[in-house]
Amino acid sequence: MRTPLTTLVGAKSAKLLGKALGLHTAGELLRHYPRRYAQRGELTDIAGVEIGEHVTVMARVIKAHQRPMRNRRGKILEVTITDGTRQLQLAFFNQTAYHERRLRPGTIGLFAGKVGAFRRHLQLAHPEYQLLEDPDAEAVDKFVNEIIPVYPAAEGVPSWVIGRCVQQVLDLVDIADDPLPEQLRSKYRLPTLAEALRGIHRPEAMEDVHRARERLKWDEAMAVQLVLAERRASASHRLAPPGPPGKG
Repeated sequence: MRTPLTTLVGAKSAKLLGKALGLHTAGELLRHYPRRYAQRGELTDIAGVEIGEHVTVMARVIKAHQRPMRNRRGKILEVTITDGTRQLQLAFFNQTAYHERRLRPGTIGLFAGKVGAFRRHLQLAHPEYQLLEDPDAEAVDKFVNEIIPVYPAAEGVPSWVIGRCVQQVLDLVDIADDPLPEQLRSKYRLPTLAEALRGIHRPEAMEDVHRARERLKWDEAMAVQLVLAERRASASHRLAPPGPPGKG
């Protein structure tokens, strides 16, 4: 868990995670839990996004069209996406023809960026995106029902980049040590730490997430108790009365 990310996800990704999110080791990344979960058959509620927030939303493209820019040469691609009720505008200023070919009406994808406003409409300016496509016909059912972790992200590090790094780390790291004794886990029917981390980052069903969260609460409580114990010990040491003077 103390393994540097540079040896697990590569120097470039490790640098991004360290600079944007302060994550430098396998343990720190695996403790960067998803904020929420999306399912490919369910779209994100756009009503919850706020101006200035870095968001990742899953939505369907309604329309996409190019128009000339007013103040300089070139064109802007304006895309409208929806969660089925609300709409969100996307604006692309570069490679507009390329993005227009990809973002066809009806396409569903994950869109990430900083929420702004333009003409009183919420907008993501030149967002990063990942289309939800799977050419393997045998995997269609799994694809449609797959649970997608959505991580707290930052500019330049969208949720799916974090998720990809998490999956790499899960495949490479042996999570053998467990701070909770087996007797305690058995008494309260808790999963191991390895099972909990896989459940929260790679769930097959939401029940996996619930079990993982219940287990990880114990780890957080133990960490708090350890900090408090260290503080009490430190305070006791500082306040301890001096011993009797030595003879002689």
